[in-house]
Amino acid sequence: FSFLGNWLHHSADVQKYFVLRARKGLITDGLFSRCRNPNYLGEMMIYGSFAAFCWNHPMWWFPWLHLVLVWTCLFYPSWLAKDKSMSRYPQWAQYTSVSGLIVPWPGSGGAAD
Repeated sequence: FSFLGNWLHHSADVQKYFVLRARKGLITDGLFSRCRNPNYLGEMMIYGSFAAFCWNHPMWWFPWLHLVLVWTCLFYPSWLAKDKSMSRYPQWAQYTSVSGLIVPWPGSGGAAD
């Protein structure tokens, strides 16, 4: 999980960096085609894999509680603020219909279709 999370987090950041250098606007392809926050999903996988090391400990729930608090109080408001900002783009409604906020949206082939 940690390896996949690291790959997803950094690959999404690299894609965003280079696409925004080439053109401004909404990124609706690649890793962002089905998930609006693949970099955060990668981070969550990394942190979740660290918390999983405590699974056999009597206080296994403590790191998970901490992560849920961080994800709820820090990450979620950031996602909503970013969504609000990105909603100014004309293709926003179509993009949100084929992409999930954090979990990749199954169904159609993504926003690039």
